[in-house]
Amino acid sequence: MTIVLGLVPTVVALLMSALVVTAAPAQAAGPTGGVRGAIVGLGDSAADLTWAGTDGTRSGTRRVTGGVYSLDLAPGTYRLTVSDRRPTYDVTKRAPSTVEVTVVAGRTVQRTVRLVQGAAIGGTVRAGGKVAPRARVVAARKDQTVFTTTADSSGGYALGGLPAGAYSVFTYDAKGGWTAKSLYLPRLRAGAYKPVDIALATRAGTLLVDVFAGDSRASGDGWATAVSARTGQFWVTRMRGGSYTFTGLYPGRYRVIVPGSGNYLGTTATLRKEVRPGRPAFDSVQLTERGASLRGTLVDANRPDAPLEDGQVQLMDARGTVLASATTDENGAFRLGGQLTTRTDLRIVVGPGPYSPYLGRGTSYCKYDDLTVAPVAVRTGQETVLGRLGLPHLPDADQDGEQCHTTVPPSPTTTDEDPS
Repeated sequence: MTIVLGLVPTVVALLMSALVVTAAPAQAAGPTGGVRGAIVGLGDSAADLTWAGTDGTRSGTRRVTGGVYSLDLAPGTYRLTVSDRRPTYDVTKRAPSTVEVTVVAGRTVQRTVRLVQGAAIGGTVRAGGKVAPRARVVAARKDQTVFTTTADSSGGYALGGLPAGAYSVFTYDAKGGWTAKSLYLPRLRAGAYKPVDIALATRAGTLLVDVFAGDSRASGDGWATAVSARTGQFWVTRMRGGSYTFTGLYPGRYRVIVPGSGNYLGTTATLRKEVRPGRPAFDSVQLTERGASLRGTLVDANRPDAPLEDGQVQLMDARGTVLASATTDENGAFRLGGQLTTRTDLRIVVGPGPYSPYLGRGTSYCKYDDLTVAPVAVRTGQETVLGRLGLPHLPDADQDGEQCHTTVPPSPTTTDEDPS
């Protein structure tokens, strides 16, 4: 069931704290349109087809073969990208190709995707004058698209399937002991191979960054990125025990891009300490900005004074991705939080849970339906108050007794007074 509320954060939402919300009928699944087409230039190879709405929603991926593709999508404008699945060391690999298509409900649109052989680079990686087995080679474009490969046991590498254009090539040896400035390749041409030998001749440094969410150590296992202020070269590593350790860094100053933790949002910080050759550097980052949050109370729609414990509450975006979830307590109360930022396109889905339709106590021990509240707006650093949400009962025919019938009014409160 769906409710259109147009909820807004904080002040206006406080006015709703006494409101008992009831539900309208659920909407049927939305219409779709077809997208069909040929993939030219792929040959016998398989490819990955990815699609994403231009508004950042409705994304997905699929493996395709045989030189054709077929999709059914919700109405909207999409970018479709086809990527050759040949291995990165294959210098005949096709470069990815992207087309834009507008899907209209009840219609089929045809769009051909053409692939051409990509540019390729290859050579030998040496670290400290010796070949560097398993060295990592990264070719990055200005639009932040990256292509990667790993050198073989002899330090040899090849990286094919690159779209034509300019690249910065970053290289890291497997042990993180040697480094070098990135190489700038201004003109890689489609279908052409360019030999690029790489020499890592500078002793690398190490950087350990402690992260705090407010006054407490950050938790989780997210990934952070360290970016050299001098070269733009970047390193990515995973959190361990509230810290990030970067190895193989080129000497100099760095900024780090750190993900959020708990209800604190991520941040980008310029570090005070400088990385030096062959030495460790230590610094810390504090997350200070809180995300948005929501709270409310789940009650029996037939008896608004009866709270419902153990109700399941989910906050979803337009694609149906669950952003936060909670279970109501003995008072029917719930709170949703996390790394939420300002937006107006969310919805709350409330229900008795996936395994049983029963909730409540006493005369409110009944079978309940789901409830959707939309749209819901949140604002960074603030709490949206949803008030009381009345969870509707399933139809009378599905209930075990008349006390759960929606068509029967609640029984009057008994008193000690003589009705005569």
